[in-house]
Amino acid sequence: MKKLVISLSAVVLACSAWVFYSFATEEKSDIFRSLSAELKEIQATKDRYFAQVEHIGITSGEFQTYKAYMRANQQLNNRKDELSDSELLKDLIIEKLLLLEAEKQGVAVSLEQARAYSDEMRHILESTADEKAKAFQQQVTALTGLREDEYWEKHAPEAYKSQLSIEHLLNKLVQDGVLPNASGDPESFQTAWKSYKDKLYESRSEQVKIFIDDIQ
Repeated sequence: MKKLVISLSAVVLACSAWVFYSFATEEKSDIFRSLSAELKEIQATKDRYFAQVEHIGITSGEFQTYKAYMRANQQLNNRKDELSDSELLKDLIIEKLLLLEAEKQGVAVSLEQARAYSDEMRHILESTADEKAKAFQQQVTALTGLREDEYWEKHAPEAYKSQLSIEHLLNKLVQDGVLPNASGDPESFQTAWKSYKDKLYESRSEQVKIFIDDIQ
């Protein structure tokens, strides 16, 4: 049976699926409220074409949303290190490059497959007796400003499409011997995974264009 996990972010689902039960505190509720207010401010700001990674475009709104979610992630995990705009942009670009690599290696997930996975996750969540899980999902859904049905039918499939595509790429890299198996040596795996992403970024840097020079 699949483990029930709920991700906070629509943008960073690929690497930030969090186990829900560790977040039921008032402090973390404050983080959600602050994030919600920040997202509403971003939505009210005029969006601009920010960057392009091969044929994938990135808007200023997407970057600011990614930034808001990642910094909330830092707070939820009690991490004090501050992420600069340049670091965040690099991470977002790497995520796009990983999606492109998943397509190139034939392991990208279709939207139909992502919808099926979304339906399965919704069923698992609705069937669980853990009220903390349900409460956390309600907070996640509220951040998007969507009704529950809209969230699961429109928002979640797109997010899971990215998450699953990158997961499938990672699994293929392990199977092909490009990366070590995480279960055998987690530390070596993390080091190799970071090295792989850095090399991917360096090798594709000429295919990345930044149109707005207003980051730190």
